[in-house]
Amino acid sequence: MSQLQEFFKFLQSKVNEKDDIKKFVSDWIGPYDGKILQVHTEDGDQYIVITHDGMTMHEGTYPSPDVIYKAKADVLLGIFTGDVKFKDTMKDGRLEVIGNAHESDPLANLILQALMGAM
Repeated sequence: MSQLQEFFKFLQSKVNEKDDIKKFVSDWIGPYDGKILQVHTEDGDQYIVITHDGMTMHEGTYPSPDVIYKAKADVLLGIFTGDVKFKDTMKDGRLEVIGNAHESDPLANLILQALMGAM
């Protein structure tokens, strides 16, 4: 399992067990059924389903995700952990975002809450 996959497992556990994070997710999703985030890396494709009930991860490609992130796994991990600036990776071509890039802001806040809750 790659470090990025381990990070997603960590995030999934926090989303599924912490009530304050579930409330944040519910507010983010609003009246919709959920959010689908697709990740393409050299390790393969996976997508994350975030609903009012929690978060699940799946292998493969989802036909119409809200947003798609294409990058090397270490670049995505760096972005998600705050070690690499999101905008810099888009400018220099290390990250390609397809779809609703505005979903990246609430995703970053979700990750921040999960990391702060782990400390």
